Amino acid sequence: MRNVKAAAGSLMTSHNEVNGIPAHCSRRLMTDVLRGEWDFRGFVVSDWDDIEHIHDLHHAAESDKEAFFRSIMAGMDMHMHGPDWTPAVVELVREGRIPESRIDESVRRILTAKFRLGLFEHPYADESTTMDVRLCPEHRATALEAARKSIVLLKNDGILPLEHGRYRRIMLTGINADDENILGDWSAHQKRENVVTVLDGLRAVAPEADITFVDQGWDPRNMDSAKVERAAEAAREADLNIVVAGEYMMRYRWLERTCGEDTDRSDIDLVGLQNELIEKVAASGKPTILILVNGRPLGVEWAAEHLPAIIEAWEPGMQGGRAIAEILFGEVNPSAKLAITIPRRVGQTLMYYNHKPSMYFHPAVVTKQGPLYPFGFGLSYTTYTYSNLRLDKDVIAPDGTVKVTVDVTNTGTRDGEEIVQLYIRDEYSSVTRPVKELKDFARVAIAPGRTVTVSFTVTPDMLRFLDEDMRPVVEPGRFIVMVGASSADSDLLTADFTVK
Repeated sequence: MRNVKAAAGSLMTSHNEVNGIPAHCSRRLMTDVLRGEWDFRGFVVSDWDDIEHIHDLHHAAESDKEAFFRSIMAGMDMHMHGPDWTPAVVELVREGRIPESRIDESVRRILTAKFRLGLFEHPYADESTTMDVRLCPEHRATALEAARKSIVLLKNDGILPLEHGRYRRIMLTGINADDENILGDWSAHQKRENVVTVLDGLRAVAPEADITFVDQGWDPRNMDSAKVERAAEAAREADLNIVVAGEYMMRYRWLERTCGEDTDRSDIDLVGLQNELIEKVAASGKPTILILVNGRPLGVEWAAEHLPAIIEAWEPGMQGGRAIAEILFGEVNPSAKLAITIPRRVGQTLMYYNHKPSMYFHPAVVTKQGPLYPFGFGLSYTTYTYSNLRLDKDVIAPDGTVKVTVDVTNTGTRDGEEIVQLYIRDEYSSVTRPVKELKDFARVAIAPGRTVTVSFTVTPDMLRFLDEDMRPVVEPGRFIVMVGASSADSDLLTADFTVK
């Protein structure tokens, strides 16, 4: 709904079904809700071959032609891909099953989008300048800054940031240490000079270091035990070891991927010999740092218990290797926070911060409770203290607002950016509500020893939910405000107000 309010030009239906109706033929979703309730004015496009999946996957239509009929009459405007689409739709119109007026509706929506984009005046891109624009210095700088601000420091026992010259001999290994896989899913194969790998980044940021790279190949499912042993041997000769592990996501090697669209997993362990690699490198007795390149949470409980530092780099993009090296050597102070909860093992994959109050009434037994790392968590090379949480009102009307203010102090020795997070809980309600929900956040720069006052405004939208009759309401009662560095209760200050 937020995308619609922001004037999105087009929306895509999803693979799934809702209450037994595939989304690609759901009049309730595409017409009643999207256009009727949300007043969407753009066009709806299918996902790849998903209209055909109404027939061959969902078994909700006896043929592709019937699937096309159901989809169009439910509100579909454009088919992303389907070679039999056009002749079948023409037949349906000639047979009188689909009125020409219905086709006109979709054509009008699509042409309107093209006019708004200026495609009739300028239908073609200038091929001679395309690559210059895509890879211009400004875009490269944006990619680097985005990577710097998205990489999360999960653990640091004090080894980071690395001091230049302290670790002269560095051993680097892992499937993602020198591979364009840092680009992530839905990325195209690039020329080598357009991707800065972790190896490239280390060589650029720490030219004084003697870096030994032990290649593990790019495919975690077909790792070579001899290469793992080679890394273990090199680790004993190094002063510092860095393992870049994770998943493989590049689309041009579709069948070998372990992560990305249409690539589910039955567990969350590192694939192949990667755990063995980490443990054997760490057995060298030399400091070992783990860097993760992946598109979803991985169970790295052993590493979290035994290694001095872990960096979650996600899919950091074409400048990702540079950003990782800058964070390792302290040229950039990490500031990112987790946008997900990282579980300990596969049995905890349903663990998330905004759970219902009854969710853990029966806790898991014979295991540690709680996630490995909570939603909103992320370390820095400085420290912050939160204090003096205050509200400007104790009581408001259902359409009222509350100003929330908190003081955040940089108690460390480095400049830093902290992401201050605002959570709210509706304590008692007619429909069960989560124990906390992130409602706002602010990224603030704070110098050492300085205190910054951060303010948020709690609006009715932040308190509203759908009642038993699916109507948006703000119910009277007590609301708890929580502000802090992550979703963990130990990181949050609390206050409350009442809606009357």
